[in-house]
Amino acid sequence: MYKMILRLDVGSRAEDARLKNADGKDVSLSDYIGRSNLVMIFFLGGFDLHSMRSLRDFIDRYQDLRELGADVIAITPELPGKVKTITENLKPPFTLLSDPELDSVRKYDVYNPTTNWTWPAAFIIDKDGVIQYAYRGASPPNVPDLGYITMKLRQMAGAK
Repeated sequence: MYKMILRLDVGSRAEDARLKNADGKDVSLSDYIGRSNLVMIFFLGGFDLHSMRSLRDFIDRYQDLRELGADVIAITPELPGKVKTITENLKPPFTLLSDPELDSVRKYDVYNPTTNWTWPAAFIIDKDGVIQYAYRGASPPNVPDLGYITMKLRQMAGAK
């Protein structure tokens, strides 16, 4: 019987990764720890209709997430030039990051070996750097449920 063992799941300490933003500048995930809760989403890229729809939902609801004490970053394996194009087109109020080496994709157990790409995924990392929520979609259109993420952030805000 095959058993999937996840390195990083709810209760685990988040791992750092250094990725490039739309301007080609390095951004570390650790830059966000301690500032606020962090919603980290992995999306397939600009070519995937479901990922782009999900990304737009996060853009539209960003202020609601901020009011719940969270920031957002979105990670794709696409090259920095593609991330720049998506950023210019959608003008997200949060940072999009490029992970063409699949560093964070592998660390967060969202690597799809069949496509050598990422699965749609989302994590909520609290201010202390502990993963409080983990979602891994098996394939598109399985994208993170923004309603559930919002509910989880409400619970986290009420608990403190």
